[in-house]
Amino acid sequence: MKKIILFILPVLLFSGELENILKGIDNSLLVKSSKTKTKALKKMVGVYEGKNYPAIDIKFNAIRLKEIPTATFYIPSLPPVTTPVGTKNNVSLELGFVYPIFTGYATSNMIEKAKLETVKSKLKTKNLKRELYLKAIMLYSDIYAISQAVKATKEALKALDISLKKANSLYKNALINLSEVYNIKAKRYSVIAELETLKAKRDLLVNMLYYVSGVKVGNDLKLKGIKRLQDEKGIIKQALKNREDIAILKKELDIAGLEIKLAKSKFYPTVAVMGGIKKRGDSLRLNGNGYSNADESYIALGVKWNIFDGFSKNRATQASRLKKEATLLYLNDYMQKVKTEIENSFFVLKSLKAKLSAAKEQLKSQEEYYKLVKGRFANALSSADELSRAIAALAKAKANVQQYKAKIFFQRYKIILQAGLKVFITAPTK
Repeated sequence: MKKIILFILPVLLFSGELENILKGIDNSLLVKSSKTKTKALKKMVGVYEGKNYPAIDIKFNAIRLKEIPTATFYIPSLPPVTTPVGTKNNVSLELGFVYPIFTGYATSNMIEKAKLETVKSKLKTKNLKRELYLKAIMLYSDIYAISQAVKATKEALKALDISLKKANSLYKNALINLSEVYNIKAKRYSVIAELETLKAKRDLLVNMLYYVSGVKVGNDLKLKGIKRLQDEKGIIKQALKNREDIAILKKELDIAGLEIKLAKSKFYPTVAVMGGIKKRGDSLRLNGNGYSNADESYIALGVKWNIFDGFSKNRATQASRLKKEATLLYLNDYMQKVKTEIENSFFVLKSLKAKLSAAKEQLKSQEEYYKLVKGRFANALSSADELSRAIAALAKAKANVQQYKAKIFFQRYKIILQAGLKVFITAPTK
């Protein structure tokens, strides 16, 4: 039931284009590649678990010698005596097994290490998705901002067209000079060029988002942001607890601990039971060759214990301990880095909110100023240059407001994603 809820949540939290983008990322080639790596590592667990079972081999040998094996016996006071001790044809069939009873805990530690590597790989997939989500939402917000800039620029172009008609009318009535008309025309061409530049930039970002998610977005994007954002301390606490990249480093620390145990396992002896059913003969009947037993079946106990290896075991253990210590130091530094990045993200969010408030006030002022200049120009009391600048400034003010809205939208999502994928999936939106 819990898995079903986690599957449905993204659909409930995101709608339209953004939902499709996140689904596209979940099915992207990069994510599928990472999941396949996890499957491969999971198979390796079975490989090491198989070492706990006996290894059974069947061996068949058929040899024909060039000469009959002989042996020469030297007896004092008698001439040497040469006699055959085997046959030219030698055939053997053996069904043998080797069962490791004790490996110095190496096998069990290798199994645990393989399991940790599998968990680590799963975390890497989740962290990859988190990073791709962040990149996709950043592109989404940028596309929204540019789309709004395109909209504002089109409105400016429309306003210039109206002003151009009015300027032509005033010129025909000898109320303004021809230069005023050309001034508006020049500004109009400048705005057209700017509009094409914005469209090209938007197409570029749309293409980049398509590469990341496999989804082509349109121009009518909506900003459905986070409904409720936790306080800074809460986000930091969640990040240190849930962040996938931090969890990966913690798993690496566990793996480093197991590597110490694996190095120590070399200090123990290895014990194995061996046995086999073996038949030998001078033909495929395997009924003996007249010189050795036809049945050479056996059972054995083998013990191997390395006494001295030039201090290699000691150095390997020390190296593993230093590696674990280095991993722990890096983990602590990384956690501090995450904390600092989240704090900085809240500083940026606060700054963006202040800039949005200022941009809204600036927009109000530009709207009033444009109305004033427009009226003055209609009565030939203002120049075409002043009108053109007022139109451009109004378009820029409209674009600025939407740009800061898009940046705040992205920044809030960034903060949630900095807390971890789990927090992001369950975050309420508005």
